[in-house]
Amino acid sequence: MKMPVITLILLLTASPAFAKPATKTFPASCERVWQVVESIPTGPGHPYSSSMLDDKRLKAEFVTGHGAWTGKRTLYLTLSGTGDTCEVAVEGIFSGLAHNDKGDLFKRIEQALVETPSKPAPEVKK
Repeated sequence: MKMPVITLILLLTASPAFAKPATKTFPASCERVWQVVESIPTGPGHPYSSSMLDDKRLKAEFVTGHGAWTGKRTLYLTLSGTGDTCEVAVEGIFSGLAHNDKGDLFKRIEQALVETPSKPAPEVKK
């Protein structure tokens, strides 16, 4: 009886270690990466059912998951960096063995950075 209880306690205390944020650095400014994050589609037929974007703090929240088997999962995204590099941190609960929510979001950002040309900076009139 002791062994199953000890095993359960160890599993419960170890699970937060798997929930730490995944980070990836992109070779683009955070302003450029944020443009891509804003363009990630949400709604029916898309991987994310809703989103919340905070332009001032460069934070976003995406909800994914559709059925009773996986449930709805929320991903929290934060951008930080200076110059031509931007670190993207994605937090969220473990999405199961069949899904890789954090990795999928990184792939969408990476693909959109390649496909979407950057907007030129507005000219300052003197």
